[in-house]
Amino acid sequence: MPLFKYTALDSENAVKEGVVEETDKAAAAKKLMQQGIRPLEIRSYTPGSKMQLSLPHFLHFTRDRISRVEINFFTKQIAMLLNAGLSLDGALRVMKNHSQKPAFKEFCGAIERKLKEGKSFSQALTDFPYFTPMYVNIARAGEEGGILPAMLTKITEYQSTFQELRQYIISASVYPLFLLVVGIIAIIILITTILPRFQVLFQGMGQQLPTNVAIMMSVSGFVSDHYFLVLLLLFGPVVLLIWYLKRPEGKKLYQRLSLKIPVLSSFICELETTRIFRTLEVLVNNGVHLATALRICSGIAVNEQFQNLLHRATEALKEGQRVSAKLKGEALLPALAVDLLSIGEESGRVGEVCGQIADHYDQEVRSRIKRLISLVEPVFILAIALVAGYVVISMLTVILSINDIAG
Repeated sequence: MPLFKYTALDSENAVKEGVVEETDKAAAAKKLMQQGIRPLEIRSYTPGSKMQLSLPHFLHFTRDRISRVEINFFTKQIAMLLNAGLSLDGALRVMKNHSQKPAFKEFCGAIERKLKEGKSFSQALTDFPYFTPMYVNIARAGEEGGILPAMLTKITEYQSTFQELRQYIISASVYPLFLLVVGIIAIIILITTILPRFQVLFQGMGQQLPTNVAIMMSVSGFVSDHYFLVLLLLFGPVVLLIWYLKRPEGKKLYQRLSLKIPVLSSFICELETTRIFRTLEVLVNNGVHLATALRICSGIAVNEQFQNLLHRATEALKEGQRVSAKLKGEALLPALAVDLLSIGEESGRVGEVCGQIADHYDQEVRSRIKRLISLVEPVFILAIALVAGYVVISMLTVILSINDIAG
């Protein structure tokens, strides 16, 4: 029978490791439970293999920092260990002792030390830049309600949802970007390698070249003689633009202008709506007051206009007004989302309705990305084909004229 290596807790909540022989993992877990041992992890074992915590293998390449994937792993493991009956500091100690990455080991140890200093788990998290305000506030709500493992599980589900959406956007963008890069490289090769060879031929023609061909030859010669200057002219403005957009004033300008561009504004509104209402769903369904949930969401929203909107909605709620009425007056969120929220407030099912709104606009975002990509791909192909075709046809026209003269 196959062997399985396990990490488990005995009757005194001490971590125990060993090997068990059974038909499958379920049978191995049942056997351990019958022995009074609570399994934390069971995996296939081959004699001679080293035991280690099941961190994804790619985490070991970045040894000097904590990645988003590791934070997700940290959340899942803490929830699992707490559900198994281990104390919070004990769970952190287990993760620290089994981690193979020094930075992650130090990270778990630092949180454990802060707990020993008298801080709560949520207070300890605020000392690290890896945790969002929403994460910290959900953890605080779990501590106050005595349901921290359940709340950490909710955080894991929330993070998985947005990670999936983020990966979808990245995956959908790869092919168009690949087409664009290949097209640019093809045009550069055409201008710097092929056109100069025709220039030698045209110099001995003894007649004036057509204006468009003469311009192309001049451009080709300039690019061939001034590579670095051309690269600076092409990529310098892009680098400066990225640098400016990362500055506070650049971010504010982009956020204002992005909501005035027709296609981009619709995409941003739907993405922000998904983010806001998904967060509201998680918070409200887990006992967080709506005013507190709105305040947390103001830190989740990326666009400053939406952040200010949620601040105003929070103040309106404290004054006894309905959130939906305030949001409808601002006309920033989609009308359908605000109307559904109003129904949720009237029926007392705000969390459930927020989840439905988030699901709807998540699908809208995916559909919009799919439509945009289906439009961008042929546009890129057509643009590249037009440029390359124009150059080739111009060259062929001149060559044919040479043949006519020779004839």
